[in-house]
Amino acid sequence: MNEYTIAEIEVGMEASFSKQITKEMEDSFRIITGDENPLHKDDEFAREIGGDKFTRHAAFGMLTASLYSTMAGMYLPGKYSLIHSFEEISFTKPVFVGDELTIAGEVIDKIEDLRLIVLKVTIRNQNNKVVSRARMKVLVMK
Repeated sequence: MNEYTIAEIEVGMEASFSKQITKEMEDSFRIITGDENPLHKDDEFAREIGGDKFTRHAAFGMLTASLYSTMAGMYLPGKYSLIHSFEEISFTKPVFVGDELTIAGEVIDKIEDLRLIVLKVTIRNQNNKVVSRARMKVLVMK
């Protein structure tokens, strides 16, 4: 876990990490949220409604988006983070169990007197395809 303070953070700083999506992650997310939509558990249903976009059921978009929290809470800035808001979040391609995601963030703005940074974060799959992107504001508490 990084421990960047607002004084240490500079525009242009970058960080990245990887995470594989597993069935256990899907099952845990389903239990936590109560989301039983068949798109996220029934391969045949997903193929039927998704056409050529879905070869099997899709992982929850918000499970993928939860990795934005990891970016702020562990990497940029890390320990002293408090997510303030998302200016933008999009899901551009489906994610499936077994996908290896790379989450890359960059500080694109810093407002020191507010102790606030703006991160641009992109999530790509193992084929280097963007599956989600976000712009988020993070308070740096120290």
